[in-house]
Amino acid sequence: AYNTGLDFLNNKELDSAIFHFSKAILIDSTFSDAYYSRGLCFEKVNIDSSLSDYTMAYTLDSTNLEPLYKIASIQSSFDIKLAISTYNIIITLDNQSSISHYEIGMLEYLEGNIDEAILSFTRALKINPEARTYNDRGSCYRKLEKFDLAISDYLKAIKLDSKIAFIHNNLASTYRKDGQSKKALKYYSSAILTNPEYSLAYNNRGSLYIELNDFENAVIDIDKSIALEPDYASAYNNRGVIKHNNKQYKDAIIDFDNAIRLKENYAKAYLNRGISKQMIRDEDGACNDWEKAKELGIMVAKKYLINDCQ
Repeated sequence: AYNTGLDFLNNKELDSAIFHFSKAILIDSTFSDAYYSRGLCFEKVNIDSSLSDYTMAYTLDSTNLEPLYKIASIQSSFDIKLAISTYNIIITLDNQSSISHYEIGMLEYLEGNIDEAILSFTRALKINPEARTYNDRGSCYRKLEKFDLAISDYLKAIKLDSKIAFIHNNLASTYRKDGQSKKALKYYSSAILTNPEYSLAYNNRGSLYIELNDFENAVIDIDKSIALEPDYASAYNNRGVIKHNNKQYKDAIIDFDNAIRLKENYAKAYLNRGISKQMIRDEDGACNDWEKAKELGIMVAKKYLINDCQ
């Protein structure tokens, strides 16, 4: 019954799999693997039943920690503190569980506890020096604006695994925040070389070109980003900035319209669209956009409102 259930599970026929795992459990109520496998099925359809089966699987076989990992993973979707508590239980049972330290780090980061996240990632790295963990600790340091530490971690991550494009992108963005534009361009480019379909890196490199007043290269990257991801609001906003700079104000407004259509409360796009509307003498439209940008937290919009709308 159990083996038949596994076949159905592998074929993603969950109802039939649940039926056969339940049959196995009916025959042998101490069959921990059957509870665990039925829990896998219930994860897709009934979380409470899944948690119950994982708990029973661990109760019947406490040498297997996999059900606890599953329980913690489910808990993280509705109660982060409870999930952290479960991961800590796993750590008391297996002090070499780098996965648990890593997952706690991720959850602490989501809770905004950046220092705690760094401690957990550091503990994970002592057990298993892994590229993604260095990357995520680097992102913590970047959030704290400790750019030297962030750069060091990203470089270590790339040394361990140079084929993860988003790590190159994260390193580039950190160099950019630290005012090191040449190195930022270098690593945005390496992100693209690693993954030629990486629309985010094209958009990021394009926006950096905008900052450097290299609009010729900027538009090439932004157009590529949109071609790869037609629903990418930030890329439309950036292309609008380029068109505005080229005095193509009506075309710029169309791009800002698209950015706002794709991301309803896109504050920067409202600010930029207002500036372009002003250039075609749509004063009311400009003021309305700046008012919206101010409501969404763009403080510079106040200056436009004060200078041009009163």
